[in-house]
Amino acid sequence: MSSIPCHCAAGSFDARHRDVLRRLWFLGDVHGDLRHLQKALGAHLRPNPMPRWLVFLGDVGLESCSLREALAPLLLEHPTVKFAYIHGNHDGDTHEYWERLHDHGDAIPLHGRVAEIDGIRIAGLGGNFQRRVWAPPSAPVYATRAEATYRHPNLLKRGQLHSPKLNAAIYKQEVDELSRQPADILVCHEAPSCHPFGWAELDKLGQELGVVRVFHGHTHDDRTLEYKAHQVRMGFETVAVNYRCIKNGLGETVLAYTLSESSTV
Repeated sequence: MSSIPCHCAAGSFDARHRDVLRRLWFLGDVHGDLRHLQKALGAHLRPNPMPRWLVFLGDVGLESCSLREALAPLLLEHPTVKFAYIHGNHDGDTHEYWERLHDHGDAIPLHGRVAEIDGIRIAGLGGNFQRRVWAPPSAPVYATRAEATYRHPNLLKRGQLHSPKLNAAIYKQEVDELSRQPADILVCHEAPSCHPFGWAELDKLGQELGVVRVFHGHTHDDRTLEYKAHQVRMGFETVAVNYRCIKNGLGETVLAYTLSESSTV
């Protein structure tokens, strides 16, 4: 396990990578609607430069087309932009959702791996903790995806598929394997323990990875300012990215969603 980084580490990290981080955008749960993203890309005015990378934080929610097809119009208009993603809990609501998300074209799946993006090492952990699989600090019911898929009691009749929600569960084996790699940023769907419904297991993962910042979706709220009180304890900064909100790699808001859809860029 690597040592917990100093709480000031984010400042020096940001100073070294500021330009890259400002062009790295993290997308909160979009739930099948990319209109706000089209708006943000069409209004790339200062102080928000045109992004090089956009990273979905789960719950992409593709009801009628694949991720490859959903991104095609954006790529046609903005061919230099690249995409990456993790899955969320609702991406496992049906097998069709799961298959559409993973028909991803050139988008990079980040779950369970560390990818270097313009010199920034980004670790990804998609999905959600499910008591029927693993709800830490309890021991896992199924440590691996294969165990849950083939042995879970909710499996349907022979020849039919397992519950699709098992696709989106977080598995201890995947967390353990991810934790052995160094990273600068962790993106996850669930929140760390600084959120009232967050998980200390993600604190541990961030510390083992040695990250300076964690981005999460899922909770449909933004408690980032409250999280600052936990930064020293946790050893890294945590940034919440709200429902259909966009933040850059510095944690700055690029687009804030409002119910009136009068979002500002």
